[in-house]
Amino acid sequence: KADESTSANKIESYDKIIPKDAITIRGLFTVHKVGDKYFFEVADSILNREILVVSRFIKTPSGAGNYGGEEIGEKTITLEKGPANNIFLRVSTLVSEADESDAISKSVNNSNITPILQAFDIKASNGKHHSSIIEVTDFINSENPLLALSDTQKSTYQLSGLEKDKSYIEEIKSFPINTEIRTVKTYRSKSASGSSPNELPAAVLAGMVTVEINNSFILLPKTPMEKRYFDPRVGYFASSYFKYGDDQQQVDRNVFIHRWKLEPKPEDVEKWERGELVEPKKPIVFYIGPGTPNKWRPYLIQGIEDWQKAFEQAGFKNAIVGKEWPVDNDSMSLEDARFSVLRYFASPTKNAYGPNIIDPRSGEILESHIGWYHNLMNLLHNWYMTQAGAVDPRARKVEFDSDLMGELIRYACAHEVGHSLGLRHNMGASFSTPVEKLRDKAWLDKYGISSSIMDY
Repeated sequence: KADESTSANKIESYDKIIPKDAITIRGLFTVHKVGDKYFFEVADSILNREILVVSRFIKTPSGAGNYGGEEIGEKTITLEKGPANNIFLRVSTLVSEADESDAISKSVNNSNITPILQAFDIKASNGKHHSSIIEVTDFINSENPLLALSDTQKSTYQLSGLEKDKSYIEEIKSFPINTEIRTVKTYRSKSASGSSPNELPAAVLAGMVTVEINNSFILLPKTPMEKRYFDPRVGYFASSYFKYGDDQQQVDRNVFIHRWKLEPKPEDVEKWERGELVEPKKPIVFYIGPGTPNKWRPYLIQGIEDWQKAFEQAGFKNAIVGKEWPVDNDSMSLEDARFSVLRYFASPTKNAYGPNIIDPRSGEILESHIGWYHNLMNLLHNWYMTQAGAVDPRARKVEFDSDLMGELIRYACAHEVGHSLGLRHNMGASFSTPVEKLRDKAWLDKYGISSSIMDY
């Protein structure tokens, strides 16, 4: 009889793999640290469930043009039992779908197999918790497309392979619906000549570039939010995939918008349906990053909460709120993809942006990290001096008073929050007001110069 370990991975006893002195953190994946090795305990209940993996920079090298908090990439994965006492990690690729009751669904399934990125041997099983133990140390420390820089990103900065002896796992934390991994990764430079415009100073000086990365594993809802279909007359960001059906004469493209899931608390449903304002079950909360200058924080919070009026039209009060980041709360991380944060970057770039992370199955916005560059104030100054200098004496200064700059920051923040809520630029608003009304002070006092904050 052949030894079973030659045909399949041999499963050891739980206590042999996870001794009593192991450091254990329970959550989406129960994380066990044994010496310098990390093990994930994967519950059977999350097998074949979609998990969103969001990767962000924590710290970046000088000159990279990327900053701590900015997104590296996102992918959806599933974990499933393999045929040889192992667990497969698949990367999901939603390109097309069909109703299971239609015969064509068999053809769709046959042309949409998802790739297996990694196979983990099951080291032990926990019968009491119906879970399997896998070791993830080498996978996390490896140069894989799920947790590290992509080939495109490495090419941009003239980087080659990962230096494993200079890369390590800094920390892993786990919570009920997410697991957070912090790593330090060092890459070799392809060239240290300083001749390339994208070559980083660290590469020139040391021939190496080190970054700190956070990977968030977030369990997506078992039942996706109901999609809302896209209408080109309404300016929402949208996602799409092909939809097949037996009764079609052409393939449909299923296009659905990106939006937050707001719903009333169960005890308030009747009030909400009667048109009374109620607070949502889960409000949208934006935190102001701790690296933000204190003097501008109140204006940024105002820019966030200016959107409350819009949500009141949908029946919700206090639907969106701005808060300062609780610096003394060790259970919260700025890179944790459960939290929406306005990240303030020490950068000469004159810009800001408002992205969002969505559930790719439904368009539900899960969180947003607004990027705010310090030198945006220079752009706001020049805009306002050029556009309003003739009528506003406050605009005729090299350095604006704090109250004026604060109002401009509030305006720009409200615009970027609009993007994080799923709204695109509304260029139509640029010509919705007749020119004669732009010269009518009474009109402007009442309506302002544009009908949309998403105007440019």
